[in-house]
Amino acid sequence: MIAGTVSAPGKAFLCGEYAVLSGAPAVVAAVNRRVVATWSPLRGGSEPLRREALATIAAARDEFGGPPVHLSVDTRRLYDGPNKLGLGSSAAVAAASAGAVAALRGLDLNAREVRDRVFTAALRGHSTVASQGSGGDVAAATYGGYLSVRKHGGELSVQPIEPPSSFVYTLIWTGESARTSELLAPVNRLKTLAPGIHDRCMAALSQCATEFSRAFCADDGHAIIGTAREYNACMSALGVAAQAPIVTSKLRRVAQWAEWHGGAAKPCGAGGGDLAVAFFLDRNAADDFTAVCENDGLAHVKVDWGAEGVVTHAAAGRAPA
Repeated sequence: MIAGTVSAPGKAFLCGEYAVLSGAPAVVAAVNRRVVATWSPLRGGSEPLRREALATIAAARDEFGGPPVHLSVDTRRLYDGPNKLGLGSSAAVAAASAGAVAALRGLDLNAREVRDRVFTAALRGHSTVASQGSGGDVAAATYGGYLSVRKHGGELSVQPIEPPSSFVYTLIWTGESARTSELLAPVNRLKTLAPGIHDRCMAALSQCATEFSRAFCADDGHAIIGTAREYNACMSALGVAAQAPIVTSKLRRVAQWAEWHGGAAKPCGAGGGDLAVAFFLDRNAADDFTAVCENDGLAHVKVDWGAEGVVTHAAAGRAPA
């Protein structure tokens, strides 16, 4: 068995958080901060793997077959020291792990049929740590690019989409990690205890997510900014209703600064910390906004957008950082 390397990108939810769980479309982009998985002949005394990697390897061996494999996984580019940035590290770990098993069998990860099977295995493995998630992060880590994802009867449909021709996205790190499961729990509790309020919040989010998706695909920058502002307000209202810190004080400040500079910002994911994503029509406005955030101690997370999905790297080559 020859050693080899596979990598998978992180993700950024542009819009559709929470609403995607109710059937609305979400827009998600792959970013070039990557998880790198390296395989080699199985040996004893190897370092422990994350639970999603172990579960995905088992699922991928069911899907592709093959001998036992030793896998090491490097997630450092999706972390700030010990703190996760909110770029979907567990989903990228799952996609890279499934991709490694497929590549070990000599399969071409660029082939759509192979990527579909990698996605199936990665989604199954990832569900062990994110059973309530939409799967949009796993889709981004597997297929890359820009995607529209939507759940139909428990099944996730994934469609590649083209981004607006001239638009600026900026990621801001709040300095605080958040766990999606801890934010979904109070939202689910709201659904049980006050279903009417929950349904009104979700209906508002779903309508706004649909409008954002249409504006994004139509290359309508002004509508993107308007719906992103509205989506932030809807996420904040859901947090108030569920008594969950979805839009924190830092995220509120980022949204306000983005609006002052002619743009819009919202949580990039479930909220509670992690990342904010901001949208601008003008690069200079985005740069000025970023400077204000950095002056307040918030970090600009630099990424390339629409990154390649799960991919094999030649044995003599070097996986991307």
